[in-house]
Amino acid sequence: MGTFQWILIYVVFMVVLFLPQILSGRKRKKEQETMLGSLKIGDEIVTIGGIHGKIASVSEATVEIVIDKNVKMTISKSAVSRVVK
Repeated sequence: MGTFQWILIYVVFMVVLFLPQILSGRKRKKEQETMLGSLKIGDEIVTIGGIHGKIASVSEATVEIVIDKNVKMTISKSAVSRVVK
Protein backbone atom coordinates (compact mmCIF):
# COMPACT_ATOMS: atom_id res chain seq x y z
CA MET A 1 0.00 0.00 0.00
CA GLY A 2 1.18 3.46 -0.80
CA THR A 3 1.59 6.40 1.53
CA PHE A 4 -1.58 8.05 0.24
CA GLN A 5 -3.66 4.99 1.11
CA TRP A 6 -2.28 4.92 4.68
CA ILE A 7 -3.05 8.60 5.09
CA LEU A 8 -6.58 8.04 3.77
CA ILE A 9 -7.14 5.12 6.17
CA TYR A 10 -5.85 7.27 9.06
CA VAL A 11 -8.14 10.19 8.15
CA VAL A 12 -11.20 7.91 7.85
CA PHE A 13 -10.35 6.32 11.20
CA MET A 14 -10.06 9.74 12.88
CA VAL A 15 -13.39 10.89 11.41
CA VAL A 16 -15.12 7.72 12.63
CA LEU A 17 -13.53 8.19 16.05
CA PHE A 18 -14.38 11.88 16.57
CA LEU A 19 -17.69 12.32 14.73
CA PRO A 20 -19.88 10.80 17.50
CA GLN A 21 -18.22 13.04 20.10
CA ILE A 22 -18.84 16.17 18.04
CA LEU A 23 -22.47 15.26 17.37
CA SER A 24 -23.21 14.41 21.01
CA GLY A 25 -21.63 17.70 22.11
CA ARG A 26 -23.92 19.61 19.77
CA LYS A 27 -26.92 17.69 21.08
CA ARG A 28 -26.03 18.46 24.71
CA LYS A 29 -25.52 22.15 23.88
CA LYS A 30 -28.91 22.35 22.17
CA GLU A 31 -30.63 20.63 25.12
CA GLN A 32 -28.93 23.07 27.54
CA GLU A 33 -30.05 26.08 25.47
CA THR A 34 -33.62 24.74 25.37
CA MET A 35 -33.62 24.19 29.14
CA LEU A 36 -32.28 27.71 29.82
CA GLY A 37 -34.86 29.23 27.48
CA SER A 38 -37.72 27.48 29.27
CA LEU A 39 -36.82 28.54 32.84
CA LYS A 40 -39.78 30.03 34.68
CA ILE A 41 -40.66 31.32 38.12
CA GLY A 42 -41.20 28.49 40.59
CA ASP A 43 -38.85 26.00 38.93
CA GLU A 44 -36.49 24.25 41.33
CA ILE A 45 -32.95 24.25 39.96
CA VAL A 46 -29.42 23.15 40.76
CA THR A 47 -26.50 25.39 39.82
CA ILE A 48 -23.15 24.22 38.48
CA GLY A 49 -21.81 24.88 41.99
CA GLY A 50 -24.36 22.51 43.54
CA ILE A 51 -26.61 25.18 45.06
CA HIS A 52 -30.30 24.22 45.14
CA GLY A 53 -32.96 26.90 44.90
CA LYS A 54 -36.31 27.99 43.52
CA ILE A 55 -36.51 30.62 40.78
CA ALA A 56 -37.96 33.93 41.98
CA SER A 57 -37.39 35.94 38.78
CA VAL A 58 -35.91 35.48 35.34
CA SER A 59 -34.30 38.09 33.10
CA GLU A 60 -32.50 37.77 29.79
CA ALA A 61 -29.09 36.97 31.30
CA THR A 62 -29.71 36.28 35.00
CA VAL A 63 -31.92 34.27 37.33
CA GLU A 64 -32.75 35.19 40.91
CA ILE A 65 -33.16 32.14 43.13
CA VAL A 66 -34.47 31.71 46.66
CA ILE A 67 -32.21 29.41 48.64
CA ASP A 68 -33.87 29.73 52.05
CA LYS A 69 -36.33 32.10 53.72
CA ASN A 70 -35.18 35.67 53.00
CA VAL A 71 -32.06 34.42 51.19
CA LYS A 72 -31.96 35.32 47.50
CA MET A 73 -29.09 34.98 45.07
CA THR A 74 -28.72 36.36 41.55
CA ILE A 75 -26.85 34.05 39.20
CA SER A 76 -26.05 33.94 35.52
CA LYS A 77 -28.41 31.79 33.47
CA SER A 78 -25.43 29.82 32.23
CA ALA A 79 -24.75 28.75 35.85
CA VAL A 80 -27.96 26.72 35.93
CA SER A 81 -27.03 23.06 35.62
CA ARG A 82 -30.44 21.42 35.64
CA VAL A 83 -34.08 21.76 36.60
CA VAL A 84 -35.21 19.42 39.38
CA LYS A 85 -38.36 17.55 38.39
